[in-house]
Amino acid sequence: MVTYFWERSASVWIALLYVLMGGLLLIFPAASSTVFVWALAGGAACYGVSHLLRYLQERKNGTDSASDLFLTVLPLAFTVFALAWPQTLLSFLPLVLGSLLLLDGVGKLPLAVMALRSEMPDGMALLVSSLIPLVLGAVIVINPFETVQLVVRIFGIGLIADGAADFAAVFTARRRDNT
Repeated sequence: MVTYFWERSASVWIALLYVLMGGLLLIFPAASSTVFVWALAGGAACYGVSHLLRYLQERKNGTDSASDLFLTVLPLAFTVFALAWPQTLLSFLPLVLGSLLLLDGVGKLPLAVMALRSEMPDGMALLVSSLIPLVLGAVIVINPFETVQLVVRIFGIGLIADGAADFAAVFTARRRDNT
């Protein structure tokens, strides 16, 4: 199972994506934070508009629902809030990003344990690729509101390290299978 997971070409592409995204977050933390808030606002606006269209269609048919109207107003209000006061939303970003790193590390931990129990040569690389996001995520979650840009950079470093460790695990497994 571990070999199947790490030898898929998708694992290499995900590792490459992690390194690329991590580099962008590390180099441009303020811009990345702003783009993150814009993406949240854009997603909320699309969700609100879709419910508005549903509400208007149902109103034409005489079956309008107050819940669709509510699901229009709330996301659109969030959109306005996010665009007007992005720093308020960004103050919660460290907690979210730290939690994502923790989830990534915890998700890989059973694979690492299984690889180590099976005494596979790529077990150590897999353990490192689990522990790096786990430790960095814990550091971020412990101090979530100190500074957004530092957290974005730490998250970027975490993605780069995670991607590099994933590459190491994939190439170790492939080298082992080729011998």
